[in-house]
Amino acid sequence: MTEKEGKSVNRSISDVIEQFIMSSLDDNDFIELSRNDLAKFFSCVPSQINYVLNTRFTINRGFVIESQRGGSGYIKLTRMHDNESNFLKNSLEICSHPMTMLEANQLIQNMFDKKLINEREANLLKCTISAKALNNPINIDNTLRSNIMRQVIIELSKDSKM
Repeated sequence: MTEKEGKSVNRSISDVIEQFIMSSLDDNDFIELSRNDLAKFFSCVPSQINYVLNTRFTINRGFVIESQRGGSGYIKLTRMHDNESNFLKNSLEICSHPMTMLEANQLIQNMFDKKLINEREANLLKCTISAKALNNPINIDNTLRSNIMRQVIIELSKDSKM
């Protein structure tokens, strides 16, 4: 078994669900999904679908989710198409409040996906905002993390056509 094959075998159900949803979005600006149908398809509970949507399809990563619960409940997932300037402005707004590690990592991933930073820069940023590097109480960590990300966005904005 090759290393690549080994990695695909070890993927979590969340990774598989995320990949399925991303491939469904490939040629579309939005998709409508049934939480229950997806759960049946992947042989998991609907809360697993919620987990994937809430952690991997966030506004920080460029997605908007509209949800309707009940018998005919659906999820409408829309990919935002921002130009670089709008993305940076929106990112500054996101950084205006204390950020959890998850929120900051999602923002970094989105900057990487939009090719504003390279892989090495993304990894360095993730190290910089880690709890280990900040080494403070959580409520202070989130504020420091937000301030760091805000300064990164401001620096990226200088090179942008904002």
